[in-house]
This record gives sequence, C-alpha cells and structure tokens, in this order.
Amino acid sequence: MPAAGETERAPNIAKNVWHAAGRRAKDEGLPLIWVASRALTDYAAGTLALPRTSPNPEARDRRGRTIFTTDAVWHAANERRTKDAVRSMSALVEILLDAYARGEVHTHAHMVTSGQRDALVSAGTPDGPTGATRVTLSAA
Repeated sequence: MPAAGETERAPNIAKNVWHAAGRRAKDEGLPLIWVASRALTDYAAGTLALPRTSPNPEARDRRGRTIFTTDAVWHAANERRTKDAVRSMSALVEILLDAYARGEVHTHAHMVTSGQRDALVSAGTPDGPTGATRVTLSAA
C-alpha cells in the first residue's frame, strides 16, 4: 500500500532478482515493495551508492513489478541514474534489488529521541522519522 504522495511504478525486474530480494526481505520481516522504495529513495538522495552500473547479465524473465515512490524521488533517481550511466530506471531498480538480495546493501535503523524526532518533523524534513526510528539502507 502506498504512503501519502506515492504512486505506483512498474519497473521491469528479472524474476530471479525479484524472488531473491523477496526472500531476504521476508527473512528480515520487511515488505519487498518497501525495500525497493527505500533503496530508490536513498539512491535518489545520494546516500546509497551503486555497486555497479549494469544489471546482472544472468538475470532473465523481466516483467513489470510494483513499487511505490513519490514523483520527486522518481525524478531525482532518474537524474542521478543518467549521471551514473545506468541505461534505464528498470535497470536501476533491478541493480539495487540485486545488491540487496546479494547482501551488498543492508537495512539499519537510526534511533532518535522524541525531542530529536520532533525537531526533525518541525524542521519540515520531507522523509524524516515518523516514530522513534528511521530505517534506511546502506551499502556494504
């Protein structure tokens, strides 16, 4: 289910990549759609580096897979993708999910106090924490 302001996108992702990332997400207790959205958000923000600029050549059977993201994140990721010489948004999302499935990208939580949370929210941080933690992804 999309968060406020997010719209559905359907990048073409290889079946084996989608399933491998899905297994890891399930093991971590996370929805794969959230992992994909978070990876794209962190990449767009410049806080997640690509491990490579082309999809796994062994990946096959690509089709549209549902992810949710805001227009701002999608466009920022697209601009960065162009600078990084990644051929398409589908390739970008597949690279990010493949890196996650292979353990090259990790989720982690950043704990904040209630006062810090309130300061971030009142400062208008667009993707700031809504609770006591902010979960994000990082490269290995």
